[in-house]
Amino acid sequence: MSIANVSRFVRPPDLGAAVAAVRAGAIPVSGGTDVMLHPPAQAADMVDLTVLPLAGIESYRGGVRIGATTTLTAMLGDPRVAAIAGGVVATMLVEVGSPLLRNRATIGGHLARGRLSDVIPVLLALDATITWNDGSAHTQSLAGFYREGRHRTPLIITSITIPEPPARSGSAFRKFSRTAFELAILNCACRLDLDDRAAIAAARVVVGETPAVAASMNDVEVHLAGRPLTPEVIVTAAQMAAAAVPARSDERATAEYRRVLTEVLVRRCLTEIAERLA
Repeated sequence: MSIANVSRFVRPPDLGAAVAAVRAGAIPVSGGTDVMLHPPAQAADMVDLTVLPLAGIESYRGGVRIGATTTLTAMLGDPRVAAIAGGVVATMLVEVGSPLLRNRATIGGHLARGRLSDVIPVLLALDATITWNDGSAHTQSLAGFYREGRHRTPLIITSITIPEPPARSGSAFRKFSRTAFELAILNCACRLDLDDRAAIAAARVVVGETPAVAASMNDVEVHLAGRPLTPEVIVTAAQMAAAAVPARSDERATAEYRRVLTEVLVRRCLTEIAERLA
């Protein structure tokens, strides 16, 4: 990013001052990885969020709360994050970009960008909640945050909370990309909770980079609920996901190819969960 694009670099004394600057049009910056790739077209103020006490990971009601300026590397190395949902968050993070990118990229910045992501589908599958400040503090499900387009409004994300799933629960993440460091052509995150009869009590099936950021397969989730986790049920769910996914074509893949990938990745995720819960 050219220095000519930055009119001022503000180091706010507190969160209130940072929010006021953002509401006045300044761009919040923590790791800076996204603003380097997508710099402002015209000169703009930038607000340094790293001076605020927004980093850190703590246990919270059986899950974990992660401060917005916590890097992806810090998340990857934290045993509390690794323990959530059988390690699915750590499994996903290892596949996000390069080690150098993860050293700089922060979870708040990643969620605020609302673009192509391996992180967001996993957090949606785990029913994560997000806390932000736009002059007052708010907490909402991450799904609602994106559904209502909150990430497009002037605010500062302060934390993300990932709850611990029920005891009889399994989660999985799969992605397909040309190389390890490239954006995925498609990714998938699934979570299944089983009841005392080994039937599916609740399901989450999220497909990302379609090329939209993520899409919850609600009809597939409804179909899975109450059914046994058999190979036949898994095959049908994967076929339903392929038919329902809002895939589009872009320079990286066609919509038809993404629908094929959807069936494969959903089937693999659900099969992995079934084997883990057997």
